Amino acid sequence: MEAILLAITIFLTTLTLIFAYIAYTERKKRERALATLRLNRPKEEKLSQKIDNTKLLARALSLIREGIVVMDPYGRIIFTNKFARELLDIHPEDIGKFFYQAIRNFDVISMINESFNEKYRAWQEKKIKDKYVQIIFGSDMDEKVLLLIDLTPIKKYENLKKDFIANVSHELKTPVAAMKLSLETLEEECRDKPEAEKFLRKAIERVNYMEQLIEDLITLSMLESVNFPVKIVGIKLRSFVERIVHDLSELAEKKGVKVEINIPEDVRIKADEKMFHAIMKNLIDNAIKYNKEGGEVTVGFRDLVRETEIYVCDTGPGIPKSHIPFIFERFYRVERSRSRKLGGTGLGLSIVKLAIERLKGKVEVESEEGKGTCFKIYLPKS
Repeated sequence: MEAILLAITIFLTTLTLIFAYIAYTERKKRERALATLRLNRPKEEKLSQKIDNTKLLARALSLIREGIVVMDPYGRIIFTNKFARELLDIHPEDIGKFFYQAIRNFDVISMINESFNEKYRAWQEKKIKDKYVQIIFGSDMDEKVLLLIDLTPIKKYENLKKDFIANVSHELKTPVAAMKLSLETLEEECRDKPEAEKFLRKAIERVNYMEQLIEDLITLSMLESVNFPVKIVGIKLRSFVERIVHDLSELAEKKGVKVEINIPEDVRIKADEKMFHAIMKNLIDNAIKYNKEGGEVTVGFRDLVRETEIYVCDTGPGIPKSHIPFIFERFYRVERSRSRKLGGTGLGLSIVKLAIERLKGKVEVESEEGKGTCFKIYLPKS
């Protein structure tokens, strides 16, 4: 009996030890599994976060009103946002194709081709579909990026502003002309009343200023208009300038300013007649108006290789260097009181710059205080 009890005790003890060993082994396995899971979890969380951030960035880029096209160094498209896809007709299945296979706008493809190996290139304005966009292409990184900036709201605002100025100017033109006629009639009737004539003369001067301001605003509106036609014709330069000088002869005589024309008889240039008249009239008018008493104005010509240079120089007080960068801005005056007294509107040089740009030329100014100012315009020969 004792032998049986001993055997049962040994058997139970052995069984307990086996279960204890199995439990210990399983616990160790669970601990190792948990430890491995803890080590891998940060990597998995980091990867998951990275994927989420990429999706979030793509979603954010699809909401902005600028187009983005990202390409690899060989020109294959790797990312586009919604605005770019709609504007350039890029389909989702085009990802991975070369830009010239995916983009359905020949002008944009040509622009990318032109600057594919350059670090940076920007084009000012391009109309694509019903939108005005500025196109920027950059390849100074590993990837190449095409950026399309939507200028349509700004363009609409500018057009509204131009239309408003043009309409107001045209509406004011008629009443100002009627006012001027009435004042001139009154002036004739008041010849024997010096005091009344004095006040009427001042009123007429202000009406003349308003009339000139309206004319300048209308000219600016026409030059800014996309529909304003540019008709390039041959112009006989000397006779053209002589007519302008003749029209301004009364102003020159009042100031005792002598105008010299250094242009050969046979010189001909190519330009739009109306625009060129606005350029030369404003430059010669300013040269006379802001000259010293008894001063001189020289209008000359130089024949360059690819351009024609025409200059208008005066012997006036000159323009301080600090003012030169701003003189082509609208309503900018070097001396406000003096300019208003002489009847200047502050728009003459703005008209000159805008007209020159429409003719694909450029304007430069050289000035020295106390010695005078030279305006030089350059027109392309072709």
